[in-house]
Amino acid sequence: MSTTKPLLWLFLLSLLLSGCDEKTYDYGFDTGGLGGPGWPIWVEYLIINEGWQIPVGSLSGGTGDVSKRPPGGASASMGWIPLPHTVRARWFSYRNQTFYEATVEIPKEKQKQIKQWLKRYPSSRYFPSLITGISGQGEIQLWWDESCVKLGCPEGPKNFEFHFFELTPRIKATVAEGDVHIYSADTREQVRTGFLPPEVLDLIPPKSDKTDSVETK
Repeated sequence: MSTTKPLLWLFLLSLLLSGCDEKTYDYGFDTGGLGGPGWPIWVEYLIINEGWQIPVGSLSGGTGDVSKRPPGGASASMGWIPLPHTVRARWFSYRNQTFYEATVEIPKEKQKQIKQWLKRYPSSRYFPSLITGISGQGEIQLWWDESCVKLGCPEGPKNFEFHFFELTPRIKATVAEGDVHIYSADTREQVRTGFLPPEVLDLIPPKSDKTDSVETK
């Protein structure tokens, strides 16, 4: 018997129950790399408010300069849910063969600012997004973005209108346990294609007897 329908109903029920306690909003999610070229990562999970897991996966190193625009890469939308209070993430850095984990809390004053911006930039023209920047060096940072993407917005990439503010400063993650051999095949491919320097291969430890010989995700 398929479990798809029961899981879907549980997901919809969680949205309805959350809406009873707190007003819900329609906003998106955008996740990008912070480390710059040569720092690709794989995001294993990104969980909002300990209730909604956002699909991410592979990210390039992105840019190290976020003064003019937060990073972007993997986008998703979960429909109407409460505003973000916490973000929990786990990722793997190909460059230093390390797993990282972090839980970030958004301050209440920043949550109030999000609500103010939702009024200042109405959904008739603007699309709001929670932006998460994650680096291969083991750092994470959050922003709120309002992009003009609907009728009446300036046309052309040079005229693209967007506004953003920091939700949190850049935060250091915790080094976590994990089997780096899961990503060995991807690491070698990224070295072969020039996204990583060859010396990264020296960081992959020898396989023990307990390590599965099949390198898959």
